[in-house]
Amino acid sequence: MSKRLAVVGTATLGVTAAIVLGTAGVASAHVSATATSTAANSYTTTTFSLPHGCDGSPTTKITFEVPKSIIEVTPTVNPNWTITKATAPYTSASAAADDESAEDAGERVTSVTYTAKTPLPADERDTFSLSFSLPDGKAGDLVEFPAVQTCEKGSVDWDQEQKAGQAEPEHPAPSITLTAATATDDDGDPVAATPTAAAAASTTPADPDLVGRFLGLGGLVLGAVALVVAVANTRRRSASK
Repeated sequence: MSKRLAVVGTATLGVTAAIVLGTAGVASAHVSATATSTAANSYTTTTFSLPHGCDGSPTTKITFEVPKSIIEVTPTVNPNWTITKATAPYTSASAAADDESAEDAGERVTSVTYTAKTPLPADERDTFSLSFSLPDGKAGDLVEFPAVQTCEKGSVDWDQEQKAGQAEPEHPAPSITLTAATATDDDGDPVAATPTAAAAASTTPADPDLVGRFLGLGGLVLGAVALVVAVANTRRRSASK
């Protein structure tokens, strides 16, 4: 009986481990995004990780769609891939309010494509970095970059929206979760937090004149004590005679 229980227990542990490892493999198999900064309105460099091919087929190209809230993107060079950017006319809200003509409108980057010089083997990974300014928003907002992975055989659309409180979809779009914006000055540099009154009092050096007065008062007190002691000793000697 004990041997049977041991066998059943070992089998259960094995199945559990397989499920856990399998789940971890699925979770790590997505195209993910890691940003150097996630604060709203901040400048960031985001690295996208491509972990595998398409059902065993080598990857030949990956295209990242740029959300409309982001205007300009600077892709980082990857020596194994060539880079192309697609653009479209863009007129800012402020320019539109000023009745800017279509000829004067600028352009925004709509997508960035990395094309492999040599197909990336299905069992190897690579990374791609894009630099840009994050949009305005509140903490918890998602900035998604839908991607299309093209392989020698087939393709995968990483474009499913991730919704709060719901299970992660099979092919989620790589995304950045915004955090609260950081206060900046006119040059765009972070502004240090204003110290509290208590902190300012603890860090502000004491006035030299005030220190001198306290030291002088302390000297007077010590001198007075010494004088009292001397007088008392004199009286004791006189009384003893």
